[in-house]
Amino acid sequence: MPTVNGASIGATSLQTSRLQQNNINKLASGSNIPKVSDAAASLAISTVLQSDTVVLNQNAATAAQGASIGQIADGGLARISEGLVRLKELAAQAFSGSQDPASLSAINAEFVQVRDEITQIAEQTTFNGQGLLDNTGSQSFLIGTDVGDTISLDNVDVTGGALGISGLTVDTVANATTALGAIDNAISAVSGFRAELGASISLFEVAGENIASQIENVSAANSALADGDIAAQVTSLVTSKVLNEAQLAVQAQANKNPQALLKILEG
Repeated sequence: MPTVNGASIGATSLQTSRLQQNNINKLASGSNIPKVSDAAASLAISTVLQSDTVVLNQNAATAAQGASIGQIADGGLARISEGLVRLKELAAQAFSGSQDPASLSAINAEFVQVRDEITQIAEQTTFNGQGLLDNTGSQSFLIGTDVGDTISLDNVDVTGGALGISGLTVDTVANATTALGAIDNAISAVSGFRAELGASISLFEVAGENIASQIENVSAANSALADGDIAAQVTSLVTSKVLNEAQLAVQAQANKNPQALLKILEG
């Protein structure tokens, strides 16, 4: 009977030792799932949540980049819009008919200079070597965990040729009249581009806020699933240690009893 009890106590002690070691592993790793055998299903879910967090962090950076690109483009459009307003002012001066030839020549010289600067601004507004205001391409930015979660940023062409102001002059009243109509059309086009760009920038900013919220929620869910509860593990470790010591003491006492009985029988 003592042998059977001893074997039973030994098995229980082994189980307690394993529990104690498991607690130590969780404390050492800081994880509630230090190895796959502890909770395979939880580990699988945690892995998915971790991958989603990685993607969302990248998407947060992408959304910020998209907003930055949009703001760079809008800065260029703002300068072009200012240039167009100045062109209209100069054309209006030339149109008045009260300018002497010297004044008209000076007005036209400034007009041509500002006109050409508009194309230069369009060509020099770039991001990472790619022009933003001198072509009609587009860029797509992934802002979600699915392939379809994208925002497109359409690049525009606001060079002088595209706006219809290339070659304009105001050296005569007739040319100034033509210039005024073309400049009005250009101003309208640039205003439309800025409105569309502003909407895209707003989308990026809203997406960034949503992504930040998703990161917080996913991280919290993964933390609740995978992160170790230090207080609970310490309590469990202390309990298992006390229980293990008690079982060892009981086993030692059980081993002594048969020896004492043999001594009595021998006596």
